Amino acid sequence: MHRLRLFNMLTIGVSAAFSVAPVLAADLTPYKAPAPPPPAWSGFYAGLNVGYGWGTSSSAQTTGIPLVDNIATDPFWGTPYGFTAGANSGRAGLNPSGIIGGVQAGYNVQWAESIIAGIEVDIQGAGISGSGGTAGVARFGPDASGLTDTAAGGGGVSSGIDWLGTARARVGYLATPGILVYATGGLAYGGVTTTQSSTLAFADSQPFTYPTFGGTAHAAATRVGWTVGGGGEWLFAPGWSVKTEALYYNLGSATFNGAAVGATDPDGTNTSGGVPGALLFASLPSTRITYDGVIVRAGVNYHFNGSAPAPAPAADTAPSWTGLYGGLNAGYGWGTSGTADTTAIPLIDNLADDPFWLTPAGFTAAASSGGASLSPSGFVGGVQVGYNYQWSANVVAGVEADIQGAGISGSGSYAGVAQYGPDASGLVDTATGAGTITASIDWLGTVRARAGYLMTPGLLLYATGGLAYGGVSASAVHTLAFADSVPYAFPTFGGVGGGSQTRMGWTAGGGGEWLLGARWSLKAEALYYNLGSESFAASPVGAIDPEGNSLAGAVLGATMFANVPVTRVTYDGVIVRAGVNYRFN
Repeated sequence: MHRLRLFNMLTIGVSAAFSVAPVLAADLTPYKAPAPPPPAWSGFYAGLNVGYGWGTSSSAQTTGIPLVDNIATDPFWGTPYGFTAGANSGRAGLNPSGIIGGVQAGYNVQWAESIIAGIEVDIQGAGISGSGGTAGVARFGPDASGLTDTAAGGGGVSSGIDWLGTARARVGYLATPGILVYATGGLAYGGVTTTQSSTLAFADSQPFTYPTFGGTAHAAATRVGWTVGGGGEWLFAPGWSVKTEALYYNLGSATFNGAAVGATDPDGTNTSGGVPGALLFASLPSTRITYDGVIVRAGVNYHFNGSAPAPAPAADTAPSWTGLYGGLNAGYGWGTSGTADTTAIPLIDNLADDPFWLTPAGFTAAASSGGASLSPSGFVGGVQVGYNYQWSANVVAGVEADIQGAGISGSGSYAGVAQYGPDASGLVDTATGAGTITASIDWLGTVRARAGYLMTPGLLLYATGGLAYGGVSASAVHTLAFADSVPYAFPTFGGVGGGSQTRMGWTAGGGGEWLLGARWSLKAEALYYNLGSESFAASPVGAIDPEGNSLAGAVLGATMFANVPVTRVTYDGVIVRAGVNYRFN
């Protein structure tokens, strides 16, 4: 009886449960999973990079091209035409290398769970440069006078990449959700420079060395090419990633002509005609350089697709600024002393004492004198490292050192006119000159003290100053036209000069730094730097008598006059830059 009653109660309970279940099911809303968050890699990003570059085509070929050879047909010499040009031919090993640093921006799309594709553009200041030398000997003998003639030449070639940029596609695979391995390739573009200098010694069997002239030529251009490479990127925190990559770039090859190099007859006793300063021969060194190489760099990116803000420090714990830090920076620079002054110094003036001319000594030099406005500017980017010490609740002091690749360069021109008349022949003589001056800072570094005040526990405003140092280069190209009242323009030769060096100076400025969290900070600063001034001479600029009928003595190619332009450039300016630091405390 008890078992029957228990069975009836269970039957009634189960029936009631099944009768209620449809009603409950009708009231339940079906479960819907929350939408997945957007992929962490998709969206815009931007950041800073720094690295090092090496040239792969590390040599430059220079070939001497005969321009004028008055000894080939002279009865005193009778040498083969242009044999001396071999003295200024050869191959120079350049081995360019240097620091690069700049900014990048891009856009990623996460196509699948593990595939990322996008585009990226970047631009860097660069200090990738190298130099080398050539040496050559050209000998012939006996000549028409029974002597052996020897030309011994030397040359120097330097090349550099002042700035470098790319525009590339990127395609990669997510090895983990936070680690991307990618290949990349596309367009490369950059600013390149080349400087070539030549020297010469010339003698015959007699114990006498003829006066010679050499020259320096400088060329700068923007070139376009291609790049390919690969790398890896790691999303280490919401909104932040670090990357490393290697790229091969190729900006093609270029051939440029240097300044003429040759020899003269100083007293006119070694050529027929006997005119002091007569041109014996001149050659034109022509150099070909390939601008390609490999850059290896690291960078940090901020992703704009949303990220959690950095946690604020606990209310009862002020952040400490004490400790070692390092980071990256990028910015832009402007030169402040933007004018380069050129003054020509008379070297030879055969017009002043010639009865056909009798012009004032050196009057033509004014045509190759004047001021050129350069207005240099360009990108900078590099690395910094420093140490802070928090002396009190509001005072922070420390030291910081940095080095940047730089593309701060500018060029300008001047024009001058020198006129005299009537001369001894009753004519008016006019020299019209012009010149182009280029100056650049290829890399720049500082070692500075910093002292600042904490406006808030996480915001430091500071002043800074100390030593500045950098690699600078400059070049000058001078041209000339010369004529008298007769409708005839005399052949002229131009002058080029320049070079590169490392200079020391000083810097001062200020900025602000903001703690993003326990280890990361952002900074912005402006610095004035001054690396001092330098003066450099160019090869002579002047005019010649091609047919020998305009000067007493009637010697083909006799020098009428020659002046040496000397240019003074000041390397100073202001850089404004932003940076990110990682604090090791």
